[in-house]
Amino acid sequence: MEMNKILVGFDGSPSSKKALEHAKSLSAKLNSSVTVLTVVRLPDFSSSMDEVSEVMDEAEKRIVPMHKEIAESAQKEGIKLQTLIIHGHPVEKIIDYAQENGFDLIVIGTRGVGGFKKLVIGSVAQKVVSYSKVPVMVVKE
Repeated sequence: MEMNKILVGFDGSPSSKKALEHAKSLSAKLNSSVTVLTVVRLPDFSSSMDEVSEVMDEAEKRIVPMHKEIAESAQKEGIKLQTLIIHGHPVEKIIDYAQENGFDLIVIGTRGVGGFKKLVIGSVAQKVVSYSKVPVMVVKE
């Protein structure tokens, strides 16, 4: 089984940072490309479009600098890496993006920024593992 394309679900949490490090390590060994995907979840209910825009703007202010740092670090390490921000439900978007773009592996952390410490595996990671047709590597925090 070849691992040419690795997708990392990334939200800036310590768990997702550890997942990214594992993906970069695999990439260096296998000469694979890495895509760092951050999914911004929009509010399930919003009283106005301004509220939705505000959520998107705040998320991008936080995520864009992290992605820039990740890309610069990968370039110095000689790793082929790109970053991407999309909007929607994280589980659905990670699975769909991986399948639609021919990824060989999804790497995800056990808990994201909203994770409860008592959970062994976060709900996003659990659902990605359960529903993805693409193999998934879950990295423990």
